[in-house]
Amino acid sequence: MESSQAINHTIRGKDFMPRILIVEEQEKIRKSLVSIFKKEGFDTCDGIGWEKVAELCGGNVYDLIIVDLDIKPSEGYERVKKIVFSSSNAEIVVIAPQNTYDTARMNSYGVYDCVLKPFRLREIVAVGKKALEKKKLVDKVRNLEQIMDINKITLKN
Repeated sequence: MESSQAINHTIRGKDFMPRILIVEEQEKIRKSLVSIFKKEGFDTCDGIGWEKVAELCGGNVYDLIIVDLDIKPSEGYERVKKIVFSSSNAEIVVIAPQNTYDTARMNSYGVYDCVLKPFRLREIVAVGKKALEKKKLVDKVRNLEQIMDINKITLKN
């Protein structure tokens, strides 16, 4: 799935563009990530500062959240837990310095993947697309399960 075509999701027969939130303190990297995802055709939003992130996650629905954890691990783990809790339907990709975070621990919190620094922009895009593909499949399964539940109720009546 390395094409430049964005991954569209379908809900009730209608396509929509996946929404991506990029949390990166370094302006140059943040703008590069936003630019490359927009060029790939995604609806992208970026946040600076953790207060803004909490506000964005609480008031908006994102399909993918990419977050740079260039902070102390004790704070990083807590922030990731908060993001996962407030955006339970989003896939989360963490960018982290090498030898700082335990990726197995991050995965246990529900993080899709951890990308270690230094990284290439193409690497983040590829991981992001895979995370969105996973989300698309999970959403399809969830929708089918709901349809099956409705059919069971209808058949009982």
